[in-house]
Amino acid sequence: MAQVPLKQQFKTLQRVTSFISYIPNLSKLLNLIMEESKKILNAEASSLLLYDAKEKVLYFEVARGKKGKKLKQIKLKLNEGIAGTCAKERKIINVEDVNKDKRFFQLADKISKFKTKNILAIPLIRKKRLIGVLEVLNKKNGKKFEKQDIELMKIIANEASLAIENAYLYRENLKKAHLAGIGQTMLSLSHDIKNILNGLTGGISLVDEGLTHSEKDSFESGWKIVKKNVERISNLILDMLSFSSKKQPFYQEIKINSFVKEIGELYEEKIKEKGCTLKYELDEKLDTGKFDYQGMERVLLNLISNSYEAIPEEKGEIIIRTKLSNSNFSISVEDNGCGIPKENLKNIFDIFFTTKGHKGTGLGLAVVKKIVEEHQGKIDVSSILNKGTTFTITLPLNPKNEKK
Repeated sequence: MAQVPLKQQFKTLQRVTSFISYIPNLSKLLNLIMEESKKILNAEASSLLLYDAKEKVLYFEVARGKKGKKLKQIKLKLNEGIAGTCAKERKIINVEDVNKDKRFFQLADKISKFKTKNILAIPLIRKKRLIGVLEVLNKKNGKKFEKQDIELMKIIANEASLAIENAYLYRENLKKAHLAGIGQTMLSLSHDIKNILNGLTGGISLVDEGLTHSEKDSFESGWKIVKKNVERISNLILDMLSFSSKKQPFYQEIKINSFVKEIGELYEEKIKEKGCTLKYELDEKLDTGKFDYQGMERVLLNLISNSYEAIPEEKGEIIIRTKLSNSNFSISVEDNGCGIPKENLKNIFDIFFTTKGHKGTGLGLAVVKKIVEEHQGKIDVSSILNKGTTFTITLPLNPKNEKK
């Protein structure tokens, strides 16, 4: 079976990137994911089950129609039904005829009065964490779901997982949010979002031109711009969510050096593409420490991102160090970039302060400082103009009054 045409893949990506706009409303987001999946895959219906990690069950957050309330009462254990099996095995399942598959869970059909013939199910996974299962039901015109449909479902699932994860964070933080100066906040963020959207628009135009005229260079240039700006808007949203409320860290026992390398690996390819190097100098005496994985991941990614933007092409170098010191440990990110002017050092952790012009949001380092202090730690910076900068975070190995 031939692969999905590039133009069809891009059109699918264009449609599903709209998911990010519905993050503040989980119900509308899930409905949109289901509707777009149904349209793109030319299916009669779709369903989306979310995963409850505490109860270890799948459930319908959104169920439409007169029987919706009864459908929402259904809970599937992992390995129960096609959706449960998909979640348990974390792999795509394509069932051509449900009547011949013993895994098919008939209760949903009985309640909804819908007749399922075939199913394509895909797990929604984000950072190795199960979020749920997305299904499309009954390919139209009596056909069956094929390899091309599976490739399109992968694109949909990737964007859906990211959007749902961010919707969870938004909903959680909104309950506690006490952002001051809403007018200033919205003015600053709207400016940043406008710049990002302008970048997306330009990138999409180049991709369209490349697809229309079969110009590989235009397509590749445009695609890089699109990817870069999708990453920017995703990081902006995550920073907004992180800064919006005071959060008690979820402490876990984590191997510190392994954690540092895991996060660093996320940037290694980008750094190589710039002709630069990423090095590690890790203290072998360090073993485990207690901290919030997601929170410290945000911290380290922001610091590496700052260094990446500061270092010169072909000559840049970033060094990530760890060090054990009595009951504390430190992680530092050093670069040989442009450095920070002395007069700006006292302001770099202030919200909305940036020296990057339209490229910066002024949220990144404010978020870093906030998360580090929530971990009962501190952050220091030293910088020499035109020589480089080092950020060092120091955290307790065993925080006092920790809550698990």
